[in-house]
Amino acid sequence: MLKEKITYASIKLEKSMEGNRYMYICVFIDWENIEKTAKQEFGSVIDYEELVRVIKEVANSNGAKLVGIQAYGNFDKGTAGLVTKLMNLGIQPKHIVTKTSSEYLKGSTDIELSLDILETMYRYPHITDYMFVSGDSDLRYVIKRLKYQGKNLKVMGFNISTSYFLKELVDEFIPFDNYPWMLRKVTKSEKEQMALSSISNRFVQIIIKEIKKLENESTYNFIGLNYFKKRLTDYHSDYKTEISEAITMCIDNDILNTYQEPNPKDPNYPTTACKLNMENPAVNYVLNNLD
Repeated sequence: MLKEKITYASIKLEKSMEGNRYMYICVFIDWENIEKTAKQEFGSVIDYEELVRVIKEVANSNGAKLVGIQAYGNFDKGTAGLVTKLMNLGIQPKHIVTKTSSEYLKGSTDIELSLDILETMYRYPHITDYMFVSGDSDLRYVIKRLKYQGKNLKVMGFNISTSYFLKELVDEFIPFDNYPWMLRKVTKSEKEQMALSSISNRFVQIIIKEIKKLENESTYNFIGLNYFKKRLTDYHSDYKTEISEAITMCIDNDILNTYQEPNPKDPNYPTTACKLNMENPAVNYVLNNLD
């Protein structure tokens, strides 16, 4: 009888210790993914201090100890001093080279991010929880590996742009939409200043002139963004990277407006169309002053 009591007490103690074992969480941010979505979908910029505060709040919500926040992206495209600011806030930025002088390194951020996540999983098996700040469906492959290892998984992202596959795979999805104060609307004057500064880029000037020409000549109801990009890169074959970056700049600065058009071939995947924003001062300046 005494032996049974001792055994029962031991089992109870083991369960209690197991229930109180420490959990550790690591956060990985796809910086370009969330920054691009904030700009293009909401016309906003991210309040970095609030972002970090919310990340820490969510990461620690189940009692896990936060061991690190890492952000991945091409920080050459960011504002001056961004890397230092992120480091001061406790984020470890990892700069990813996304282009060379001759090519655009498509998917390089996703590859580096996934490799580092896997390395963390194998080198630090005591980390029990992983949190991803992104909406990119490419993360689903590495998330599956973590799931096989029994890790607790969270994704934080914008509801409108976070992949359905990510939401289904993880244990918890936290919408950015629940924290609207993390975003600050870009003012009209800020947008105009950014747009005007962008026209020093000769490829931005080319884009404005070419899409205006297409709009005047086109017999179609809309101009597909991918079609327009291919048309330009085919003609300027030595400057594919520069053209792609200039198109992104035009979208970010409201020089080009994008919208969805129904795709008769596949209703589940509408076509992204683009048109020139004639109310943008940069557009009027290029069309009226630059030959």
